[in-house]
Amino acid sequence: MAQWIKDTKNSIESLKYGGYFDNWGINKTKHIIFHIYPNLSVPAKWIQEREDIYIKNAGLFKIENIPEVNFYVYPSIDATKEIGIVPAVSFPKQKEIHGHLKQSPGHELTHILLGSINPPENFSANSLWAEGICVYFDGTKTDRKKHTNSINYSEEAINTSWDLWKMNLPGDLYPLAGSIVQYCLEKYGMELLLNFIKEIKNSGDNEEELCKKYFRASYDQFQKDWRNWLIK
Repeated sequence: MAQWIKDTKNSIESLKYGGYFDNWGINKTKHIIFHIYPNLSVPAKWIQEREDIYIKNAGLFKIENIPEVNFYVYPSIDATKEIGIVPAVSFPKQKEIHGHLKQSPGHELTHILLGSINPPENFSANSLWAEGICVYFDGTKTDRKKHTNSINYSEEAINTSWDLWKMNLPGDLYPLAGSIVQYCLEKYGMELLLNFIKEIKNSGDNEEELCKKYFRASYDQFQKDWRNWLIK
């Protein structure tokens, strides 16, 4: 687990122990319990969008028993920073999310679903594949290939070996990771991607083996094929 996640988790546990969340409002849907910051008005549409994308992605990932989630809603990024936590974070084992009103509908919820497919010990948050999947399935319907190309990443970034991003993907590379997932879906389809996700071990220690098994290419060739797809 990355240090920033540990620090955020410790801060939240300390806040709970001190009763920080005791007077927060509650709004419950079928699968999500929203804990709402005091005196914060959360639009009904905002809440429904998260329930809808959670159900939709659970269907895509073939998860029948959808986990119930505790989702803590803050008014802004600044509100989370003031109490020492990152703007948006999920804890798959605890089925808990802390986020703000301006975050995408499905990103953190998809982390929870990934934890049901493959335990966090194998498929840790902030790794290349975990973040790429959560970016692509975030509910915004963004074309990640177009978005990535619009950012004008340097050749150095695009050519960097994916091995360097296994455990700690820089935040500015999230769109790029989303484009990798889009490439997989366009070329191989959801079934192969899902099988790949299910078998990842230790944040990708077996990626070479899995690429050959499901994508019929070495891990290095797989990355080259993605680059060629990206620049076309």
